[in-house]
Amino acid sequence: MSKDPSFYFYHNKSSKQLDVIMHGLKEGMESRFIKKVFRSSKERGNSVISFNFEYLTRGGNKSSGIELTEERESLQAVLDFCRSKNYEHIKLIGKSLGGIVLARYLKDIEEDKHSKFSALIFGYDIGYIDIKSFTGSIRIIQGSKDKYGDINAVKKDLEGAKSKNIDFIEIEGASHSYCNPENDEPIYVDKAIRSAFSFNQT
Repeated sequence: MSKDPSFYFYHNKSSKQLDVIMHGLKEGMESRFIKKVFRSSKERGNSVISFNFEYLTRGGNKSSGIELTEERESLQAVLDFCRSKNYEHIKLIGKSLGGIVLARYLKDIEEDKHSKFSALIFGYDIGYIDIKSFTGSIRIIQGSKDKYGDINAVKKDLEGAKSKNIDFIEIEGASHSYCNPENDEPIYVDKAIRSAFSFNQT
């Protein structure tokens, strides 16, 4: 991780939960979507951090590769910076690429520590995300017009998953970025974020 990483951090000293938000491939923490997710986490009284992966900070448009080594190292550095061990619960929130990174990160966590984590994935990339071995809580927000597949395709991909607490939520008419596929207007973004934090989700 760079010595001067790009991030936004809101620390609530009374919060028992830390939310860590990871962006998609092309847009970082300054995107309207990530800012709205950040605000939603903050409004629920959680400590929350969003950050840019290093390739984006450098001005690039590609991740570090199939193993996502640099991105996972950045995530760990962020968790260390936030003193994540002091929190009772950590929610990893990822949009598209961010979802791939969090799944890859959780795959390396010992199973007896899974209960401390939960995963919230906006735009599940079928064929790239492998979260079947994670036993903690998972919530997936998928557009019915997502280029990687609708919610039924996601359910099929997660057949045999170890987690017994998976919420599958579909946003009817939405693309991978919660836009109208016909004109790319982000008309489903607010609904996707509301759905992500509904049903007493913290």
